Amino acid sequence: MARLVAAMEFVAGFLFVTLLAVIVPARENKVEQPLPFNHKKHVEAGWECINCHPFADHQKFAGLPQAQECVDCHKAEMPKYPENKEMREITELLEKEYIAKGREIPWQVVHKVKDYVYFSHQRHVTLGKIECTECHVGVDKMTEPVSKPLFPLPKYPQMFAYNESVRKMQWCMNCHEEKKVTTDCNACHH
Repeated sequence: MARLVAAMEFVAGFLFVTLLAVIVPARENKVEQPLPFNHKKHVEAGWECINCHPFADHQKFAGLPQAQECVDCHKAEMPKYPENKEMREITELLEKEYIAKGREIPWQVVHKVKDYVYFSHQRHVTLGKIECTECHVGVDKMTEPVSKPLFPLPKYPQMFAYNESVRKMQWCMNCHEEKKVTTDCNACHH
């Protein structure tokens, strides 16, 4: 009898660990960005998201500025901040490592939409009139470069789902329901 109980405990423990491995999402890996971009400083200087993510209002992808745009902007702003050593150093780095070599800044992608999901920034920013920080919670206060996805799962703490994809989809569904827009599967999935 003791052997049977021990065997049942072992099987129950094994099933529990296996179940956890299946339903608990793996931690998302952080990525290393090539430059120390500070969103908070740019926001405090009066920049809007669209200034650096120029396609968000008219394309699927938000986009990033070209290295030359960063340099031009920094050079235009430097006279206002003559003591800003960091701005000068980053501008020099951009010119030396990217402009002079004809390269773009190799930002690492952190927000990856699954192949079976259709997401358009234009639909959300222009048609839905949604502020960027509604989905990218806290990005406007970040002093370090984005190194992992910023997704507002805490907005709905009552939700519990077994994996990240289901939780993200539930967050999107809740938002669509609140704003009274379609929740038809075909609107977002193909």
